[in-house]
Amino acid sequence: MKGLLKLLSCALALFLAPSLAWAQAYPTRPVTMIVPFAPGGPADVLGRLVGQKMAEDLGQPVIIENRPGANTIIGAQAVAKAKPDGYTILLAIDGTLVMNPFLYEKLSYDPFKEFDPVALIALVPSAIVANNNVPATSLRAMIEIEKAKPGTFFVGVSTPTSQVAAGLLNQLAGVNITMVPYAGGTTQITDLIGGAIQLGHESLNVALPLYQEKQIKILALTGKKKTTLAPELPLIGEAYPEFDLGIWQSVVVPAGTPRMIIDRLFASLQKAMVTTDVIEKLATSGIEPTMSKSPEEFGAFIKSQAETRQKIIKALGMKLG
Repeated sequence: MKGLLKLLSCALALFLAPSLAWAQAYPTRPVTMIVPFAPGGPADVLGRLVGQKMAEDLGQPVIIENRPGANTIIGAQAVAKAKPDGYTILLAIDGTLVMNPFLYEKLSYDPFKEFDPVALIALVPSAIVANNNVPATSLRAMIEIEKAKPGTFFVGVSTPTSQVAAGLLNQLAGVNITMVPYAGGTTQITDLIGGAIQLGHESLNVALPLYQEKQIKILALTGKKKTTLAPELPLIGEAYPEFDLGIWQSVVVPAGTPRMIIDRLFASLQKAMVTTDVIEKLATSGIEPTMSKSPEEFGAFIKSQAETRQKIIKALGMKLG
């Protein structure tokens, strides 16, 4: 029996040795980061900055490949079907991982089965904004006006995330502010400033310059913690503690990627997200670097966020396909 066990141990060692050596040598060629958005936007800025830092650490180029479209589905599907060898990674937003599964009846990828988590790397603060003529300087005051006279306000929504945020606020505040759908944020902001709508949900990189120029009001931010980009701004959670709907960016890999490779990518991201130039350059795009403590912590975060989003989307009856 001892001889048989020894033989099996040797055989297992011989079987694992090439894969272990391969993982330890990783990477030996360029890594492709799929960004499921067009060039120029906040996600693309983040991907290129982080990719450059990762390349310096990994000793191999990190190639940014933009695959926009279909609410990030095109890019996500490409990575889900890629070989799990660490050479194709995905810059995934919250919508990719914890909203699309509940918005589409038939999704071409399963984020819970086809991806392994690497790291949460950035928060993208967003805000409930208001036209300057709205007679309220706080979220609570605006809600009280709406309660006293239902139908006073209309809120613009241009993305599934903004629709979910507005819907959750309605639920928690006990109001029914009418949502006005927009195909793009630019038209929504124009209508907000012009007074066609009174409220909107916007990313902070869009809202903050307008707020600083006194073209709009910011009533509250949607994240769970205050942003260093504008620490004076209040959170929705201060008025409604149950509100937990921040926008975030992350990195995931195809399921089955060796743990040694995941750890190598995590360590590289960890270094990238604390560099001064990354922090400063992301700030100009309204992005706040963060870093999960481990892939496991990020995995637990995904699960928690998925549960929250599923409940809201179901309650709102939202479906995109």
